[in-house]
Amino acid sequence: MYRHLLVTVDGTPGGIDAIGHALELARAVGARVTFVLPGAAPDSRLSGARLPEHGAKVEAAARAQGLSHAIAGAGHPGAGHPAAADAAPGALAAALGCDLIGVAALPHDADAAACAQRQHLLATSGVPVLVCTSRRSPAEARVMARCLDAHRAVGGLLHALMAAGADAGAVAPQRQAAGAQGAPASLAALQRARAGSAIEARLFAVLRVRAECVAAELDELDRQRQRDAQALDALARIAADGLPSAAFDTALARYAHGAFEQMGRMEGVIFPAARRYLGDADWAGLDELLADGAAATPPRANEPNEPDDARRASD
Repeated sequence: MYRHLLVTVDGTPGGIDAIGHALELARAVGARVTFVLPGAAPDSRLSGARLPEHGAKVEAAARAQGLSHAIAGAGHPGAGHPAAADAAPGALAAALGCDLIGVAALPHDADAAACAQRQHLLATSGVPVLVCTSRRSPAEARVMARCLDAHRAVGGLLHALMAAGADAGAVAPQRQAAGAQGAPASLAALQRARAGSAIEARLFAVLRVRAECVAAELDELDRQRQRDAQALDALARIAADGLPSAAFDTALARYAHGAFEQMGRMEGVIFPAARRYLGDADWAGLDELLADGAAATPPRANEPNEPDDARRASD
C-alpha cells in the first residue's frame, strides 16, 4: 500500500487534474503527499501571502481533504532538501522516501523537451510513476475550461497588482494611485463573475444535488467568499488613499492568499467531485447554458435547481 506520494504541480488543466487524482488516492489509502512546486519563489514583500499561488492552492486542497502534506520547491525546501525544486522527480522521491510519483499526462502538443524529460523519468525512476490522465467529454471540457479561465483571470490580475507594487519606485505616483483605485473594482467584477453569476455557480448547484458528500465543502466556499468580500472592501478603502502604501500591500496579500486558497479548494476537491458524480447529461446541460448565455444569470434563491432525473450520491 502506498504511504507517501510525490506530486508535481503546474497550472495546466492536466496538472490540476493530477492534483485531484493524487489527493483522492492519498485519502483512500491514508497516504501523505509532498507537492513539488514550480521554480517561482514567493514574493517576500507580500507578508500576508505565506505561499506563492500554487503552494496556497495545493495546501488548501490537501487541508480540505484532511491529508498530511508538505511542499517542496522554491522557498519551501521540503524535508531538508533545499534544492527540491531543481531535483528530478525520481531522485527527489527516492531522497524523501516516497513510494509513488504522480504526474499529469502530457498534452498532445507537448514539445520535444517535455516528452524527452517524461520518457527519462519513466525509464529511470526507481519509484513507480502514476500518469494521471484526463478523459473528458467535449461538453465537460468546455465547462471546465470556462471555470479555469476565470481562475486564471483572477490570478493574472493579482500577479499584475503585486508586480505593480514591487515596481512602485519606477512609476509616477499619479499612475500608481489611479491603478490602485481601479483594481478593487476590477477584482470585485471578476469575483462576481466567478462565484455568483457564472457557469461555476450552476456547476455547484448541480453538484449539490448529485453529491451530498460535498455540501459541507461548498458551504465552506460560500463562507470564504464572504470573507473575500470583506477583504475587498478593506482593499478599496485603503486604495482610496493612493499608493505607495504598506497597508495596501498587506491588504492585497491577505486578499490574494484567500483567493488562491479558495481556487485551490475548487480545483483540488470540488472539480474532482464533479468529474466523479456528474453524468454526461449534466455536463451537456451546463454546456448548453454556456452556449446560449443563460449562465450569465445565477439561480435565484427560490428557483429549483434540481434536475428532473436527480440522483443523490454520498460517501
